[in-house]
Amino acid sequence: MDAVLQQFHHLSGIDPDSFEHFARNATVREAMPGARLLDLGSSDAQQLFLLDGVLELTAGDGASHIVRHQDAAARGPVSRLRPSRYRVVARSPVRYLLVDGAVLDQCRADHGNMVVEESYSVSEPNELLDDSACHPLIYDVFNDINLGRVVVPSASDIAVRVGRALLRHADDAELFGATLMVCPALTLKALRAARNQKRARGTPRSIREAVKLIGIDETYALSVNCVLRETLRSASPVVQKRMASWWRNSIRAAAITRTLARSREYFDPGLATLVGLLYAVAEPVMLTYADRHPDLADEAALDHLLRSNRGELGRILLTLWEMPRTLVDAVAHCEHWGYDHAGDADYTDILLVAHWHATLANGTRPRIPPAAEIPAFQRLGLGAQSSELAMQVVAASGGAIERAETLLED
Repeated sequence: MDAVLQQFHHLSGIDPDSFEHFARNATVREAMPGARLLDLGSSDAQQLFLLDGVLELTAGDGASHIVRHQDAAARGPVSRLRPSRYRVVARSPVRYLLVDGAVLDQCRADHGNMVVEESYSVSEPNELLDDSACHPLIYDVFNDINLGRVVVPSASDIAVRVGRALLRHADDAELFGATLMVCPALTLKALRAARNQKRARGTPRSIREAVKLIGIDETYALSVNCVLRETLRSASPVVQKRMASWWRNSIRAAAITRTLARSREYFDPGLATLVGLLYAVAEPVMLTYADRHPDLADEAALDHLLRSNRGELGRILLTLWEMPRTLVDAVAHCEHWGYDHAGDADYTDILLVAHWHATLANGTRPRIPPAAEIPAFQRLGLGAQSSELAMQVVAASGGAIERAETLLED
């Protein structure tokens, strides 16, 4: 049991006396599929930890989350707040642990932790990548995640143009989907809408699949609503410049990951495109709060904050929104240039190559290692810059913005 309990964030690293106190007061139970473990609005003082199986958490508005015991979401108490914001039902045979909230609070006092959107437990910001995660902006983001009101804003000029172009392309599903992907934020919102509407089928792995699930009319209506309500509004030239840079990077990275995916039969080009398009989705989220912090008017300070936290925060957000695991894993490693593994190239490899090229294309002095020192380049056969695939990658990066602009032309 000790080894099982150590997997939970609240318990890893606590002193032996606190650990023994927790184990002595915890009760292990089992339930069959369909059993209701916690009611919506419940004030039961006991907290639930999932040891084995699958749970479904349903909020008052009908939105639901699936939590499996191997997920990061299961490394903390499920539906922690009281009254409970979720109804918790077993979707498979489950084994779970119950412990009084007062006991859990004592452990949390010994080992700081916070909970994201109830069911997703993450470390406090100061345990993220480096000291920049202690910046007050990161606390702003986590506070809004916990309150369920975090937003991925669109770049206002791009979003408006995409909205107009979508209307023009409404009779052509392929062109409609390609146009939607010119705006990464709108793409993510369409994926989430498709996930919520057709939950039994899982999260779509391409924008084509998402549009097919929810329909062109509904996708267009969703996009227009987001353009009106969720675009970045900042008077800061530094923030505006960074938002434009994020958009260009995302478009270039999507073009490169799509090109690389087509070089191997086992890659799904649709999913690979999403990996490139959404790998830095945490950046616009953080930019939403930048105007609150005068020190981030300095371009270097803002760049450091975004680069240091976009991988981990992106992983948290995409996990929370139940995006495909492959996408989440790639985003989590987007800054790990030394990423290496046995076997064939994977989606993280193609993202690292795409991220490298997109960063280089910015024209600024990039803080990235040479390609020869990045295992992903060798695994994809890109060691020789004169290879046919390498030239295709360069062409994809160079023409990505022009192709996006073409889709938006009146």
